Amino acid sequence: DKQENVESAAVIRRLVPLIRLASEYTAAHLTARFLAAISGLLLVRILPVNEYGFYTLVLAAFTFICTFSDLGATETLSFFRWRAGKKSKSWVPYFHAVMRFRRMVFMFAFISSAAYVLSMGLHLGIEISTTLIAISLIGLSAWLAIHSGIIAYVLKLEQRFRQAYVVELSNEGAKFIAVCLICFFGYATSLAGMASIAIGSLLAAILATKLLDQRYSQAMKPIRRHVYQNNRALLGQILPILPGTIYFTLQGPLIAWLAAFYGSLENVAEVGALGRLGALIGFITGFSGTVFVPRLLAIIDETLFLKRYLQWWLVMLVFGGAIIAFVCFSPKGLLFLLGNSYSGLSEELLISAVIAVIASFGAFSWHINRARGWIKYQPYRVPVILSGQIFMFPFINFATTQGVLLFSLGTVILDFVFQVLLNGLGFLVRK
Repeated sequence: DKQENVESAAVIRRLVPLIRLASEYTAAHLTARFLAAISGLLLVRILPVNEYGFYTLVLAAFTFICTFSDLGATETLSFFRWRAGKKSKSWVPYFHAVMRFRRMVFMFAFISSAAYVLSMGLHLGIEISTTLIAISLIGLSAWLAIHSGIIAYVLKLEQRFRQAYVVELSNEGAKFIAVCLICFFGYATSLAGMASIAIGSLLAAILATKLLDQRYSQAMKPIRRHVYQNNRALLGQILPILPGTIYFTLQGPLIAWLAAFYGSLENVAEVGALGRLGALIGFITGFSGTVFVPRLLAIIDETLFLKRYLQWWLVMLVFGGAIIAFVCFSPKGLLFLLGNSYSGLSEELLISAVIAVIASFGAFSWHINRARGWIKYQPYRVPVILSGQIFMFPFINFATTQGVLLFSLGTVILDFVFQVLLNGLGFLVRK
């Protein structure tokens, strides 16, 4: 009995920190998503149609800059931190290497986005002064967002999750307050909407800089040879996954294009509406990569690492199975949330649920491969998935929402199997 009590107490001691982290993560992300949703809804309601159209165009350019400037560089810090811990060395130089890389790629992304916004502004008849101000705002906002995003990721790797959540919540909170002020003063323009994003990015960047450990921000004049070595190590982590990273950024637009080209706008709307289910699964996906993987990397012992890895798989399988079972037996509850226009999509909803669950599994496997540096075979990711998509193409009816979703399901299954096989290969080689 005493032995059982001791073992039970040990299990509880291990579970309590994880439950606390899960609770804080859920509360922070629920709040952030709620603030973002309310801010977006307010802008939709107060901006005239033409102003909101230009705002959407500019916002897409801003999102492109932030996404393209990363190319997987930020997540390489998890690998460098793990490797540095094994060798009892500092990984701070790699932090600076990632900052340099993202700022260099930022210039290409910004110039491309500026040309896009300028050409579209001229085509739509937008005043040149308005277009130039919008371009300046997205450049400033993206630069600040890149800075705060990298620091927030570093804070999470350092197990300082609360400080990271403060940075993220400050961004959404400042945007929400700015949008409320826009409503109050009646300054309903696309530039005002972009200014709210710039204000949020600025506050987040200031807080992130304040919270960053001094050893990261100390001014150091690095030796040229060391800078070259760090940059080469960073590129060694990025280049093998670069084709896959770029390819998968195009999957969302590809699915929408297939639905529109072979079907209709109704198909596009249905695919988009059902995609909201992914937000429910997004919590466990984000928790895996943001909280659980960094804690897993703190484990040096390979046997214990594998044990915790398998335990988390059990959690995800139970969670994913519960989601699919709920959708299978009571789809009307979720379809009610989507509205009456989508009430007859029970089968499509089930496919979407399976897509979201398998995508979360694939994301976890991907995070593990990135964190452990198991990227040698990542260049084969694109050929494998592209071959599968070409094989599926003749057998799919893209004129229906179900057909488009089945194509998406086949794609995420291929990626999941590929990533989990690399997990297994990585563990076997280590042994």
